[in-house]
Amino acid sequence: MRDSIDFSNVDQLPIQLQSVLTYQVLETGEHLFHQGEVATTLFAIKTGRVRLLHYTESGQVLNHYQVMVGEVLAEVILFLDHYACSAIAAERTEVLVFPKPAFLAALQHSPNFATSFMAQIAQRLHITKVMLELRGIHSARDRVLHYLRFIIPPDQKSIVLEQPLKAIAYDLGISPESLSRALTQLENEGMIERDKRSLRLI
Repeated sequence: MRDSIDFSNVDQLPIQLQSVLTYQVLETGEHLFHQGEVATTLFAIKTGRVRLLHYTESGQVLNHYQVMVGEVLAEVILFLDHYACSAIAAERTEVLVFPKPAFLAALQHSPNFATSFMAQIAQRLHITKVMLELRGIHSARDRVLHYLRFIIPPDQKSIVLEQPLKAIAYDLGISPESLSRALTQLENEGMIERDKRSLRLI
């Protein structure tokens, strides 16, 4: 798949976006935007990570996914007037803030930027689909094993986990404790080997 743009690297952005972007720092648990708010800006992660949530009328919280460094979020507001979900900083986070009209203009005037942006959205859709499939696996042990087989490239057997285990557990829809127990179980079964953040499939 074509490489997508890394929004944390400002130099990769079109000049017209570089000239209008601003920065915002969020502390852990702070909202970037709320579901239903009027939307005039979209964002990208410079450092940290953001969780996207949806609140039902009954007050239930539905977890969407996490947005990581280099990724854009709230891109749907390019075609909507209000934010469709809420965004909360999962840790201290710095975001780039783009005015909606300027972002649309950059997409229209820079084919390379538009293509790289679409590549990132396509990758996210694919990963989100896979994560939904994984969340449908009842056993935490099997869910984690399938996740590892998904993230480790086919031509490799090992990977260094870049995300905190808490973040991985969130994406998988299980508790950090369940993730830890599943990894220990897989290690005891001889399915994986672990060395700090390095993990190898046997």
